[in-house]
Formats: sequence, structure tokens, C-alpha cells
Amino acid sequence: MMRARTKKRFFGKYRGVVEMNADPELKGRIQVMVPDVLGAVPTSWALPCLPNAGVKSGVHVIPAVGTNVWVEFEHGDPNKPIWTGCFWGSTTEAPVTPPPQSNPILPPDVVVQTVAQNTILVSGNPATGITFSCGPPLLPTSPRITISPAGIMITDGKGGSISIIAGVVAINELALVVK
Repeated sequence: MMRARTKKRFFGKYRGVVEMNADPELKGRIQVMVPDVLGAVPTSWALPCLPNAGVKSGVHVIPAVGTNVWVEFEHGDPNKPIWTGCFWGSTTEAPVTPPPQSNPILPPDVVVQTVAQNTILVSGNPATGITFSCGPPLLPTSPRITISPAGIMITDGKGGSISIIAGVVAINELALVVK
């Protein structure tokens, strides 16, 4: 007669905090503290749940140590953790975003930001376009590149700039203009 397994299973999502993110196999795995499941012991290497992963392709974003993450367990087995995403514990943890949009009909902005605040901002407003910034995105001293239907603007955050608008290249505003 077969005995039923008595090992406890853990289904659903659990809150966790990244303990280690230096995966020796470079597969996006992390080790997580999940107190509701394992107490004060970190998980084994948790596999990532990704929106896209293929041979030499996909999304490779690793949360920093101390980041809040959601964790599930394959078939409820606590020895097979999967990290499925991250969450902000407070509003101060969310990336810096521009002020609320004046037109609620437009789609929301998409912001990708590192801990160092290097940012890609894809505006929901087609006229605003895409901005890449090195450092806090709203700080005028942050170097940035903005691409929009109006043209392309590159600034070093220290007064140097190049713009390409309607076939005209302007360097440092109008110091040098090429038509």
C-alpha cells in the first residue's frame, strides 16, 4: 500500500526579501528570505519567472539585495522556489516619475530605473517620446537623450547640447548650426 506524502506544501505567493543575487550559474536566480515558509533560513536558488526567455534572448533583470520580491514554490515544494516579481514596500521605494499626466486619456508612462537612477522613460504621450537619462531623471544636471516626433535632443547636463530638429543640427543651442 502506498503512503501519502506528509510533506507540507506551500501554494500561492509569499512575501520575501532578496538575500543573495550573485547567481553562480548566471540564470537570474536569487536566494530569498521567506519567513512565512522557511523562518530565518534563506531559500535555495529561486528560478526567475520571466516574460520572455529563449536561447540567447530574453529579459535579464536581477533585483538588488534587500529588494522585496514575490515568491512561489513549484508544486508547493519549498525546495523549488520561483521568484515571480518585485513590489515596493513604500512610496519612497518607487522610481522617480514625472508629475501626473494632465490628460488621463493617454496611456501611462513606462519607467525602467536602476538603483543608481539611470532611467529609461517611455512616455504615454506620443508627442513626448522616449528619454534616456544618467542619474535622477528630473534633475537638470543629469545627462540625457530625448527622442520625440519633434526631434532628438542630447544634453550633457552641464550646458553642452546637440539637437536635431527638422533637418537642422544645433550644437550648444545656436553656437553652431548646420543645415
